[in-house]
Amino acid sequence: MSLSTRVSIYEMALHLIEGVGGVTARNLLVHFGSAENIFKAKKHQLLQLQGIGAKVSQSITENQNQLFQKAEKEIKDAERNGIQILFFLDEAYPKRLKQIDDAPIILYQKGNTNLNQDKTIAIVGTRQSTPYGKNFVEQLLLELKAYKPIIISGMAYGIDIIAHRESLKNEMPTVGVLANGLDTLYPSSHQNTAEQMIHHGGALITEFSLGTRPDAPRFPARNRITAALSDVVIVVESMKKGGAIITAQYANDYNREVFALPGNIGVSTSEGCNHLIKTHQAHLITSAEDIAYIMNWEKTSNTSHKKNLDLNHINLSDSEIAVIKFLFEKEEASLDEMCLLLGIPLNQMAVILLNLEMQDFINALPGKRFNLKTKLFIR
Repeated sequence: MSLSTRVSIYEMALHLIEGVGGVTARNLLVHFGSAENIFKAKKHQLLQLQGIGAKVSQSITENQNQLFQKAEKEIKDAERNGIQILFFLDEAYPKRLKQIDDAPIILYQKGNTNLNQDKTIAIVGTRQSTPYGKNFVEQLLLELKAYKPIIISGMAYGIDIIAHRESLKNEMPTVGVLANGLDTLYPSSHQNTAEQMIHHGGALITEFSLGTRPDAPRFPARNRITAALSDVVIVVESMKKGGAIITAQYANDYNREVFALPGNIGVSTSEGCNHLIKTHQAHLITSAEDIAYIMNWEKTSNTSHKKNLDLNHINLSDSEIAVIKFLFEKEEASLDEMCLLLGIPLNQMAVILLNLEMQDFINALPGKRFNLKTKLFIR
């Protein structure tokens, strides 16, 4: 897959506004329809929105030139470093990441991995890994190769880097999620592995602008991205507290399946995993078959069957049909996403979705997300 997405000056400027996170940025986009329209809005229009105070409205209306200069430099620097910039509405932006309320509106990517492939697995764990954990990762990835997943981790010492390197050994694409800008790599000792990952169909990604250092508060933010990108999160070894446990907690919040490798009691690197299993926050894992069973995965073949949409006997308005077709193509989408990409105002979209739900055509999911009911599909 070739990523040729170029973010606009307005989209990048929105990302760079101090005090505007993913939630506020999406609220602005839904209200005004595009990033360009946000910067054309009047101050009193901005102040009417929840979460927009005097400082943010001033940045948007009075400090535009400074923001646009920073945005242009960021885009040029990214191009010079071979970094793709994905905007929230781009086709290549990860659909799984769109499911979380505070998804970043900008994602930086180095490498051409399609982050919307069918199966994604995060493997995380302690930096103080043991031979027990290392041997398990080696065997697990050997078994997972038949299912052709993307393997995601955080490029850290210990279990993370073992997962990346074993993925390379088994010719599986692997993605590193960073807590810093992509113009540097942390830790730098993993530079050679990172280059191999990119060369062999993997990628490095982050939500952080170029020049951002890997300060402590950014690691939990990185962990939420790791969890959100994954169908499955596997904790291999972990202390009772640590980044891997935080990732597992995010994964449970996002309705992902969490697995943990059990270990001997009294061994500190297994305390976190044992606790996750004991408190029913994770499935016990001993092999790839455990994942396949829970996820109902089959080993990948080269043949696939595309379902077709049948609307011949359904009486719907043009707007309702547009929503149905959109959900058919996307499989699942948020309220905000449909408003933005279909150009339907929020209040009108709410009525359309309510009507479709009452007619039993769609499912309302957590986080203001929707999908089609299977009766609309024929093989």
